[in-house]
Amino acid sequence: MNYKNTITITSLSVIAVFVIASLTIFGIPETDAVQVTQPAKFVFVENVTSTASFQFRGGNEVIAIQQFIQTGGFSTTTFDSADKSKSQSDAQVTLRTKPSFTLEKIASATPYLYQAADDAQKYQLNAGFEYPTKYFDVRIFLTDAHGDDFRTFDYTDCRVTGYNVTTRSDNEEGYTGKGFAIVEQYSFECNGYTPNNPVMDAMQVKETAKTIGTSDLKSTDRWKPGFTNQK
Repeated sequence: MNYKNTITITSLSVIAVFVIASLTIFGIPETDAVQVTQPAKFVFVENVTSTASFQFRGGNEVIAIQQFIQTGGFSTTTFDSADKSKSQSDAQVTLRTKPSFTLEKIASATPYLYQAADDAQKYQLNAGFEYPTKYFDVRIFLTDAHGDDFRTFDYTDCRVTGYNVTTRSDNEEGYTGKGFAIVEQYSFECNGYTPNNPVMDAMQVKETAKTIGTSDLKSTDRWKPGFTNQK
C-alpha cells in the first residue's frame, strides 16, 4: 500500500465518522403535543385543540389535527397481543367492534403516515402479509387554552383502514373563515384502547404527597406545631 492510498483511506474514514456523528447529534428531535401549533386562521371553541402522536417502527410523527372522531372505543374488544398474534386478532370476528377512530388534518408532509397509508392500500388484499408500517401506536391529546393536556387516548396496534383527500370550502367558517382547505381524512382500527385522565392523575399525586405515613412520624420536622417529642 503506497502513501497516496493511505491518505485516501484515512480521509474516507474521517468522513464516515463525521456522518455517523452528525446523525447522532442532529437526529429527529422529540416533540410533545404542546409544541405543535394549529394554523392561525382556524377557530376552536375555548381554544381546545387536538394533536395526534404516531409511533412507527421507523420513527415518530406528531401532527396537529382539526377533527377527531371516535367511531369505536367504549365497550369494544381489546385483544392481548401476548396471547394472540396480530394476524389472528385481525381475522377474528366478534359481536363488538374493535377500537377505531377517524381524523382529519390539513394536507401536509407526514412521510411516516403517508407510507403507512400507501402500504395499507398496496397490501389490502393480502391480510396475512406483514410489513414494517402495518401496525403502529397512536396517542391523541386534547389540550386546553393554557397548553395543558386534560384528556388523552392511547391506541395500540393500529392500522390504516381508509385514506382520502378532499377540499373544504368557505361555507364552513370553523375551518378557514374564507377560501379553500385541502384536507386529508384517515380511518384507523386498533387492537388496544386506553383512555387517560391526566387531571385526576395529578390530583391523586398531590393528595398522596400531603398524606403523612407511619414512618414519617419518626421525623419530628414534619410534626405540626404543639406536638413534642417525649423521651
